[in-house]
Amino acid sequence: MRFDPSVGSEIQKTRPALIVSATPFNGRTKLTMLPLTSREPNNPKMLSVLVAVEPSLQNGLKQKSYVIGIDPATFDKQRLVQYLGQLEADPLRRVQRILQLYLGLGP
Repeated sequence: MRFDPSVGSEIQKTRPALIVSATPFNGRTKLTMLPLTSREPNNPKMLSVLVAVEPSLQNGLKQKSYVIGIDPATFDKQRLVQYLGQLEADPLRRVQRILQLYLGLGP
């Protein structure tokens, strides 16, 4: 996913992203995504909003990465660079919980 050009504290550069928009909406020209970073978190407060993902054949990642669960953004599909794979069930559930809390949709 190409996040550039970015403004202010928005996520930058080309990096993996997790599509979080529901499948029925993915036929539109825009997708809602969460960025991933390979940078180890150095702020203990961030640990509660990051989901660690180990590389696997299923997800297509090349190195351990972290889904940034509090940074959803909607972009045009033209920013997509390459399909990597699917996130495994356990980290996906953790991402869903973080998103629910962040958006005020969960218990």
